[in-house]
Amino acid sequence: MTRSPAAGGASAARSLRERLPRPSRLSLAARLVLLFAVGTSLLLVALGIGLTLLLRTQLEARDREEIDGKTEAALFALRELGSAERIEASAARIGNITVGHPHLQVGLREGRRWLVRPMEEIVALVDAHGNDNIPHLPRYGRYQLDHDIWWLRRIDFVTADERTFVAYIGVHVSPAQHLMERLLGSLLVAGVLGVMASALIGWFIVRRGLAPLQNIAREAERVTADRLGEPLRLEDAPEELRGLVGSINRMLERLQASFRALEEFSADIAHELRTPLNNLMLQTQVSLSRERTAPEYQEALHSNLQELEQLQRMVSDMLFLARADRGMLAIRREPVDLGAEAASVAEFFEPAVAEHGQRIVVRGAAGIEGDRGMVRRALTNLLSNAVRYAPHGTAIHVEIRAERRGAVTVEVSNPAEPMSPEELSRLFSRFARGSNAAAAHAAKRSADGAGLGLSIVASIMRLHGGDVQAESASGRVCFRLRFPGAQPD
Repeated sequence: MTRSPAAGGASAARSLRERLPRPSRLSLAARLVLLFAVGTSLLLVALGIGLTLLLRTQLEARDREEIDGKTEAALFALRELGSAERIEASAARIGNITVGHPHLQVGLREGRRWLVRPMEEIVALVDAHGNDNIPHLPRYGRYQLDHDIWWLRRIDFVTADERTFVAYIGVHVSPAQHLMERLLGSLLVAGVLGVMASALIGWFIVRRGLAPLQNIAREAERVTADRLGEPLRLEDAPEELRGLVGSINRMLERLQASFRALEEFSADIAHELRTPLNNLMLQTQVSLSRERTAPEYQEALHSNLQELEQLQRMVSDMLFLARADRGMLAIRREPVDLGAEAASVAEFFEPAVAEHGQRIVVRGAAGIEGDRGMVRRALTNLLSNAVRYAPHGTAIHVEIRAERRGAVTVEVSNPAEPMSPEELSRLFSRFARGSNAAAAHAAKRSADGAGLGLSIVASIMRLHGGDVQAESASGRVCFRLRFPGAQPD
C-alpha cells in the first residue's frame, strides 16, 4: 500500500516534534536562562526601537529645519530683489544659498527658462512632473532620484509686473537614511551579541545559584529504606529552600512511619496466620497418624472448618481494609435509623450477653445518610469488642445523640481497666487488642478476634467523612463515632 505525500509530511512533522525538546522536559537552569534571554531580548529590542525612533525624529527635524531655513533665505532674497529685472540680474544670489551645503539644491526658473539650474535629476523631475506636482510651501515631497532620496518643494513668487518665478529647494536626505540603516545593523549585531553574552552569564549565575538544589538532590539520592530516619540538613539550605527541605524531611518522617507500620503489619499478619495454619497442620497430621473411624474424621474436619472460617474472616477483613485504604469502596447512601440498627445489633448479641451475665442498654435515636451495611458492621464490631472485654455481670451502654448541623454521635462504653493514651492510640491499629491484661482476659473467653475490628470501624468512619475516638475514664472505656451532617455525593 502506498502512502500519500500528505501522510508522509504529517509523519515527518510529528517525528520532528517528538525530537524537539518540550518545555516541560527542560531543566530548571535551562528554563531560567531561556526566560532571562527572552527578557533581555525584549529589553534590547524595546531599547533599539526607542533609540531608532528618537534618532530618526532628530534627523528628520534637522533636515526639515534645513529645508525650511533655505526656503526662508530664498524667499527673503526674492522679496528683497522685488522686480523681475533685478531677479534676472541677481539670480546668482539665489544660487549662492547652497554654498557650503553640498546636500542642498536650489533652482529658479521663469516659465521653462532656468535662471539658476539645479542638478540634472531635479531638472528632469520638474520637466516630467510639472510645477503642479511639486508641493508648494510649506509642504514638501519625497522623491527617489538616482538611488538617492530628496525632499523637494517649490516657491511661487509673483512680481509687481505679474511675472511668475518658481524657486525649487531640495535637501538630500539619503545620508540620514544610510545612518539609520547602519545604526539598525549595529543595533542588531549588538543585540545578538548581547543576548548571547547575557545567556552565558545567566547560565553561569543560574548554575551557581542552583548549586544548593543539586546538593539537596545528592543527599536525597542517598536516602534508602534503611536511612529514612536521616533527614536532610536544613542549616545548609538557603532561606528560599528551607521550606522545601522541611517538607522533604516531614515526608521522610511519614515514609518512615509508614514503613515501620508496614513492617509491624507484616509481622503481625504472619503471626496471626501462623496459629490457625499450625492448628490445621497439627490436626491433619494427628488425624492421618493412624486409622480412625468416620465420626473421628468428621470431628477433625469440623475442627479444621472452624480454623478455615477464622482464616476466611481474617482475609475478608484484610481485603476490606486494603480496599478502603485505596478508595476502592463505594458508599451507597440511604437513610439509616441508628437507634433501630443499634437495637437490632444488640438483639443479635443477646445469647452472648446472657452467657456472660451482661446486658446492653440502648438509649437515644437519630438518623443519618450513609451505607446501612457499613454502619451496621461498625456497630457490630464495637459491641463485639465490648462483649468480649467487659467483665461478667456488667452493663454495656449504647447512646445515640443528635448534635448541631445534623451531626450525630454514637457512644459505645463498657467497664474496663484504665488505659494509657498510648494504648488508646494503638487500639485502631491493625491486629491491636488493647492492654495485656485485657487481652489475656479476652483470650480465655474467645479466640475469634484477630485485632482488625476497630481498624475496620475507623475505615468505615473515614469513608463516611466522620471519625472515631476512644476514651478511658472512671473505670470505663468509651468508643465515640462522629457522623457529620449532610454529605456531598
